[in-house]
Amino acid sequence: MTVDTPPRVSLAEVFQTSWKALEGTGFPAGIDREAAANVTWLEARGLGGVSLLAREIERLGETVAWEPPEIDDDGNGIIIRAMPATGTLHAPGAIDWALSGNAVTVVDCIAPLLIVAEAARRAVDGAALSITWGIERGKSTAKCGGGQAALSLDIRTARAPSTVTIRAGKPPSAKQSRHLAGFHAQSLREGITVDPEDWTVIKKAATRVLVPASAQSRSGAGAEVDDSA
Repeated sequence: MTVDTPPRVSLAEVFQTSWKALEGTGFPAGIDREAAANVTWLEARGLGGVSLLAREIERLGETVAWEPPEIDDDGNGIIIRAMPATGTLHAPGAIDWALSGNAVTVVDCIAPLLIVAEAARRAVDGAALSITWGIERGKSTAKCGGGQAALSLDIRTARAPSTVTIRAGKPPSAKQSRHLAGFHAQSLREGITVDPEDWTVIKKAATRVLVPASAQSRSGAGAEVDDSA
């Protein structure tokens, strides 16, 4: 019996394929690219970004119906409610508010790890954020700052809808962020092994926007690569 070897891909491939898959699923321009960068950030650190994205694509179907979230200010901070409330769609806006000095709550958020990735990528130049989320049986926390992150993760919270809170915090120490930084260094050296079923889901979504070969497409399509996650 032959066992298929899981595909090994580069960070650039994860980013580009995820971006095309999100575009093909109907995510708004700009948000699709940010979400792809967040998926890549997670995957590079052993946090299952590809798997999270595959589940999002399966859950949302072939096209996502984008509706602006409901945003309230209760005097203590910003509250974001949406259907669906997902880290894929709402991470950029939530972190925009948080980096502007607001405490932010995202109600019943799906895939909160994507919010952690957004915060880690953008909390630089002295900014630092603390993120908490959880379910009845478990709680997770993250410290993000200086382009780094440290996690205390209960795996049961990785995909379960939960209320996410984001507020100003302290950046992780070098010791605290060492674990994820080590995964990132290894991913840059060796590439990433992805689950073949998850990767197939993402590649199938990406084919919805592939450009037919032509002089124009060869000169432009796929030219931009973000390998900085």
